[in-house]
Amino acid sequence: MGVISQIVSVLSSTMSSSTTTAIFADNFFTSLEIVWYLRDKNCRYTGTARDNRIGKPPLKSSKEMEKKAVLRGTCDHVTSDDGILALRWKDNKVVTLLSTDMGVEPMSSVYRYCSDTKKKEQVSCPAVIKSYNANMGGIDKSDMLVHLYRTPLKSKRWYMRLVAYAIDVSLTNAWLIYRRDCKALAVDGLPLKHFRIQVFKDASSEKPVTSRPRRSAAGSPSPTAADVPKPVRGHRSHTPANSVWFDKSLFHAPVYTNRQTCKSCSRKGNILRSNVACLVCKVHLCLKSGRNCFIQYHEKYRKVFACVLN
Repeated sequence: MGVISQIVSVLSSTMSSSTTTAIFADNFFTSLEIVWYLRDKNCRYTGTARDNRIGKPPLKSSKEMEKKAVLRGTCDHVTSDDGILALRWKDNKVVTLLSTDMGVEPMSSVYRYCSDTKKKEQVSCPAVIKSYNANMGGIDKSDMLVHLYRTPLKSKRWYMRLVAYAIDVSLTNAWLIYRRDCKALAVDGLPLKHFRIQVFKDASSEKPVTSRPRRSAAGSPSPTAADVPKPVRGHRSHTPANSVWFDKSLFHAPVYTNRQTCKSCSRKGNILRSNVACLVCKVHLCLKSGRNCFIQYHEKYRKVFACVLN
C-alpha cells in the first residue's frame, strides 16, 4: 500500500469493532489496495476515487461520460468476483467510486439545478451515492467550525501553527460533546464563540492573592516564594491595598524570596532587582548597605497618606 493507504489502515486498526463499522472517505484516501485490505478485515468501505487508483475495470472512461450526449444521472458500474463495486456516475462532473458497503439498487432521485431550464430537475441517483452523500461531510464541517474562530497565529516556526490547529480542533470537539450533553439534559448551551471564551477564562484564571496574610496558631505565617504574586509582562506591578499598606498592627518584615524588580527605586531604563520582599505588602524592595528601599517605601508613603487624611 501507499503512504496514504497506510494511514487509513492504521486508523482503522483503532476501531473496537470493524465488522459493524463502515468507513467513508474522499478520493485522497481511496485506492484499490486499501479496499482489498479492509475487505479482508471484514470492514466496509465507500469512497470516491481517482482514475489512476482503481485499476482497470471495464467502465466507460471519464472523457466519454463527460460528453454532452451523455445525460445527467447516467450510471455505469461493475462488480468484481470478490464483491468490490466500481461505479461512475455523471452529476455536475463525473464521479468515480469504490465500495464494499452498498450496491447500485435501489435507484432514487435527487434534485439538481439545470442551467438550461433555470430550475431544479430530478436526476436518477444510485443507492451507494446517496449513502455516501449522507455520511460524508464530517471533515468539511470540522474544518468550517475550526476556521470560524481559529487562533490568529503567525509564526516562522511552522510547528507552532500545528500546535495552534491541534488546540482549535480539541476545542471544537469539546464543544460538540458539550452541545450533545446539553441537548440530552434539555438545557441551552453556549455557542462556540462564547464556549471558547469561557474555556480561555477558566484556563487563564489564577487564585487571588489575599492582601492580609493569614495568621496561624503559632504566630506569623512562614514566608514562601509563592506568596509573592508573579509579575506579568506588560502589566503594572502589584500594589498593596491602603488598608494593608498603612496598617501598623501588621508585621512588615523582610523575607528572602525569588529575585524580582524593586517596587521603589526601579525606573524605566534603570531596573534594579532584589531578593527581599515585604511579608505583608508582597512587593520586592532593596535592602542593602548602600540602598535601603524597605524603610523608604513604608515611611514615605505613610507620611503622604497621613497628610491626605489631615
